[in-house]
Amino acid sequence: MKILLVGNPNSGKSTLFNALTGGHARTGNWHGVTVGMQSRYADLCGLRAEICDLPGIYSLRSYSMEEAVSRGAIRGGEYDFVACIADALTLARSLSLIEDVLRITRRAALVVTMSDALQKRGGYLNTDALASRLGIPVISVDARSKKDIVRLRTFLAKASREKPSCLSVSADFGAGLLSGIYHAGKARESAFERLLCDPRFALPLFVVIMLAVFFLAFGAHMPGTLLKDGCETLIADRVGGSLALAAERAGGEVAAAFLRSLFSSVGMLLSFLPQIAILYFALYMLEESGIMSALAFMTDGIFARVGLTGRAAFSVCMGFGCTAAAILTTRGLENKQLQKRVILILAYVSCSAKMPVYLAMLSAFFTNSFLALLAIYFTGVLFSLAAAFALKGLIPGGEEFVLEIARPQFPCLRLVLKSLLFSLKQFIIKIATVVMAFLILMWVLLSFSFSFDYVGTGSESSMMAFFCRGLRYLFYPMGITRWQVALAAVSGLIAKESVAGMLSLFYGAELSSAMSVPSAVAFILFIMTCSPCVSAIAATAREVGWKRAAVYAAAQTLSAFLISYTAYALLRAGALAATALSVLLLAAGLIRILIGFIRHEKIHCAERADTQRLHRRKLSAGIVCFFSPSARKRSAGKRCKDRRKCTLACGRRGDVFHDAKGGEPPVL
Repeated sequence: MKILLVGNPNSGKSTLFNALTGGHARTGNWHGVTVGMQSRYADLCGLRAEICDLPGIYSLRSYSMEEAVSRGAIRGGEYDFVACIADALTLARSLSLIEDVLRITRRAALVVTMSDALQKRGGYLNTDALASRLGIPVISVDARSKKDIVRLRTFLAKASREKPSCLSVSADFGAGLLSGIYHAGKARESAFERLLCDPRFALPLFVVIMLAVFFLAFGAHMPGTLLKDGCETLIADRVGGSLALAAERAGGEVAAAFLRSLFSSVGMLLSFLPQIAILYFALYMLEESGIMSALAFMTDGIFARVGLTGRAAFSVCMGFGCTAAAILTTRGLENKQLQKRVILILAYVSCSAKMPVYLAMLSAFFTNSFLALLAIYFTGVLFSLAAAFALKGLIPGGEEFVLEIARPQFPCLRLVLKSLLFSLKQFIIKIATVVMAFLILMWVLLSFSFSFDYVGTGSESSMMAFFCRGLRYLFYPMGITRWQVALAAVSGLIAKESVAGMLSLFYGAELSSAMSVPSAVAFILFIMTCSPCVSAIAATAREVGWKRAAVYAAAQTLSAFLISYTAYALLRAGALAATALSVLLLAAGLIRILIGFIRHEKIHCAERADTQRLHRRKLSAGIVCFFSPSARKRSAGKRCKDRRKCTLACGRRGDVFHDAKGGEPPVL
């Protein structure tokens, strides 16, 4: 049996999917977490069922690309049963989608989540009465309760076997349907929620959080650095050294050299696991708490200046973890033009795989690695904004930004740790399979001649030296004359972690002997701005096609060479002061954007006919409507006419509008 999980964005579909199937679908307290259909088998009390998690959708009138996926799956009819998922706090808003589903199939049931939050707010729901009015089974659950998940398994098994009712869907489906059987409770907006919608508080809060995370992970004598050093000593020195010593005693000098090189490279990469764990933990906490949703709201003005919207904040933040995963989140954008621009700028956002390269270079050439690393990440963000601004004219096309602000909540540590452990497991698997296999192959090609005589790692007589000598000429304008360094840089196209592994394979702790400080800066800039790894290119191909993905990768790599050449020329020409001034000017421009980009205000439109009278109201969730700057130029009469056509008022970019009835969002 095939069961679809259908519901509004951020209603808890993916959490239920993971609970029912034991899967690892991405979850988060923000709009548009799921961007494609995911399926996995589950045992529903003896009934084997394929559970399909669909992207969030408000109605079958699709708005964004991921909503079109859900619409196609629902209308396609290739399923046996539909489980409509609705948030108990905004149940009325889900009625439109439930009506659309019931017009297509009566083999459906309603699963109401957030029942615990509804009780805390003093609300109530009579599921039996609602089931009678809808003509389908209804259950109320807490997605985080194991007891409720057991009840849900039994419920779905029974409901999917029952004969569907023959009740017809009335034309006035939403009118009075919940009267007397449901109350959402009293929504009280806390001071923290109000502050999250205030750019004077929210943006500095996010900056402080990220600075604290980076300090804990990369600061001297901090947990991340101490654990990194301990892991590297354990894997490279003790395990690898012991195995190499045993091989030497057995007379296997070549085997000993292989073990030392392999464990030195792999140990160095795995030693970054604690620092990556701290970074991922912070990202998951931001997602689950709802701060990410508020960040998208706050940064819309910044992204609007460069041709994007606040929804790009989700992809950019995901890019600090994994570029390939961030590319998949671009399906939540409303049009292909905007998606292409965001995919292109993600190459400049430093993912966790680039971190080992940065730290290896910084430890060899800079005394204060922490401040240098902050500068690298900040520069990457500046590059991404500059690239977005440049692409604004090359790839035209905008959108009207509609986002539902998530309710802030304390993250469930169990779910956060589960996601964290899964991500760390994926990192370890990648190092132990793809990267290790690549390093072993490279060691063989770098240590043996064509006659298969052992010549030593990185020897000029090795097979790889024969193929890669010409590669160094591409890096001559960076002051890099060794083909080994050039090979390490190019190996990043396979996996960025392999760059640090190759440098360790060639030079170990003597990396400073391979290049000068200006060359090191140019090398870091090349790694920062070049094409992402193969997995990210494959993710790009799934979104925009292989031909376009290849063009993007080639253009990014070419621009990376030009940026690196320019940086090295400036540094070598004694223009360090000019370079520092340029960075300061860029920073000043960014600060100017941050200060004057937007004035946010939360506005509620009264339920009465007089839609021009706007007043504040304390609500914990609502619909955020962002309109393009051109919308401001409309005449006052035109705006009044538009307001009469909409249940929600339409205002300037950055205003927050709440639907008093909790209905579906406006049709833009």
